[in-house]
Amino acid sequence: MHYLAKITCCLLWLWASLAAANSEQQVEQHMLQLKDDISALQTWLNKAQDQASQLQKQLRKHEQKISQLTKSIKQNHLASQQSSQRMDKLQTQASHLQDGLADQEQQLANQLKRQYQQGQNPAGNLLLNLSNPASLARNMAYYQYLNQASAEQMAAYRQTLETLAQIQQQQADLSLSLQLKAEQLTLQTSQLQQTKQKLAHNLSQLNNQQITKAQRLSSAKADQQQAQELLDQIQIAIAKANLKVAHQPFIDAKGLLPWPLKGTVLNRFGVTQSSYPLSQQGWLISAKEGTNVVAVHSGQVVFSDWLKGYGLVIILDHGDDFLSLYGQNQALYLDVGDPVSAQQLIASSGKSGGNAQTGLYFSLRKQGQPLNPKHWLQ
Repeated sequence: MHYLAKITCCLLWLWASLAAANSEQQVEQHMLQLKDDISALQTWLNKAQDQASQLQKQLRKHEQKISQLTKSIKQNHLASQQSSQRMDKLQTQASHLQDGLADQEQQLANQLKRQYQQGQNPAGNLLLNLSNPASLARNMAYYQYLNQASAEQMAAYRQTLETLAQIQQQQADLSLSLQLKAEQLTLQTSQLQQTKQKLAHNLSQLNNQQITKAQRLSSAKADQQQAQELLDQIQIAIAKANLKVAHQPFIDAKGLLPWPLKGTVLNRFGVTQSSYPLSQQGWLISAKEGTNVVAVHSGQVVFSDWLKGYGLVIILDHGDDFLSLYGQNQALYLDVGDPVSAQQLIASSGKSGGNAQTGLYFSLRKQGQPLNPKHWLQ
């Protein structure tokens, strides 16, 4: 009976392991399917946006490059900080080892001195002196102790030297790495400034175009329609993937969600403004360029790219048909498929998409329909 129970437990464990493996495989397959579907949507979007004017294409190109450079610079800064911290730790270790080395050198010097003194009466002479057996035993034991202690101290000394040499090599490698990162940062910063100058010229050309209020509203309506089509297709792709993306149901966080950034809301939800027609489906929150934008809830990135009218956009899936959209960013820091935790850094604010007001366009959706952020944020 006891044997049967053991077999049953083993079979249950094996079944659970296989189920878990199958579950992981299914999640991986669903994830790949989602990425393929989003990639297909991206191709459709690129074709649709290829029909835009040459100035809009240049705008997209420049803003995407600024996003990539800003992301690279941020990653480079972070890597440099980590390398500098590592360098500080190595320097502390090297200092301790050098102090220990000085102590070991002193101990070895003392040991060699004692051995030299003992050498005036070597082991052979001790054996010949048989007049006092007790004294002979003590002297032989002391002689062996000196030899053993000397060997151990020498081995420890060599180990300290080797460790110090390794740390000094790591310091040299890190120093070279930091130098290369500094050179990369200088180059990237220069490229960023050049691209921003091109973007400013591009925006100047766009602003010089004679566009009436009716034309602006018509263009915004077309941009909204394209964005809505994208959101609808994303919802279909998410439903096909059937992935659990949030630990806490989004609905349970109603009224408790953190703000994506600190700032002043410049519009009223649901009210069309000629100066910013897209804002009726969300909030335009003012903020300085480069302000950190965080996720309002855990989820997964389902879109991270440029969208006409909205600029650089990142869209998160929170499960149960809830999406959050963050637009007109200066830079996007995550890619499609990346998991996101609540209040994780996902972007930096800006005015991409040819928008005049610096800040963040924020929108919440349920089955593609816009929700008033006022009822959801703290």
